[in-house]
Amino acid sequence: MAQIITLTTDFGLEDEYVGVMKGVILSRAPGARIVDLTHGIKAQDVRQAAFVIHSASQYFSQGTVHTVVVDPGVGGQRKIILLTAGNQLFLAPDNGVLSLVHQRDSCIYEATNDSFFLPSVSRTFHGRDIFAPLAAALANGLDPAEVGPRLTDKEITLLPLSEVRITERKVTGSVIAIDHFGNLITNIHRSTLPGDYLGDLSRFSVEIGTRVAGVRACYEDVSEGGLLSLFGSRDYLEIVVNRGNAAMFLESSIDDEVVVTW
Repeated sequence: MAQIITLTTDFGLEDEYVGVMKGVILSRAPGARIVDLTHGIKAQDVRQAAFVIHSASQYFSQGTVHTVVVDPGVGGQRKIILLTAGNQLFLAPDNGVLSLVHQRDSCIYEATNDSFFLPSVSRTFHGRDIFAPLAAALANGLDPAEVGPRLTDKEITLLPLSEVRITERKVTGSVIAIDHFGNLITNIHRSTLPGDYLGDLSRFSVEIGTRVAGVRACYEDVSEGGLLSLFGSRDYLEIVVNRGNAAMFLESSIDDEVVVTW
């Protein structure tokens, strides 16, 4: 079976960058199957990319090579790392973008073996010259240990993750992502809330500066333009506006506090 390589970047699609990366991959691994996870990450938004790759990777098969190029430090002193987790491979700059997929049993390598890079490496386009050929080599069966030396957790960058605080009849979290629709995605997972209440979601009260109608099952549970909260497809609590933009409506942003009580 052809190996899957996913691409996650902040390149957009207006320029040739994504296509060139694919050209390099296919010239070295012509049988690879490339999946464009997204090229719409906000420019240099490492935290958004971290959330996206964490949310999406669980739906891919073992052996998938996830290539993440959201790289504000390109050409500088930051490392390039290869991380193994859940029998998948994650290739990315060492800027915290792999914080959410990192596991206790992960193996981490620094990609220093330039025999797998393109012959000439630009200081501004490592996606083409380093990440793409390395992804192709991994798809062709390269042993991860051959990319470079092993690293410890203390030698890589991990983002400070927003914590969920749980007290009696109250969970306090925060907005960790805002999607294309303006939905506010929090770090409050369905499993955080008491299971015996989940049969009647309206028993929960949600606040983000203002009170939100009780947790609902879907957008259409309120009228058009109505504010509501629900558990999205990732099973994290989201605050949304039916057929609208919650981020704009509430003038909210990343790290805003969200409180659920019952």
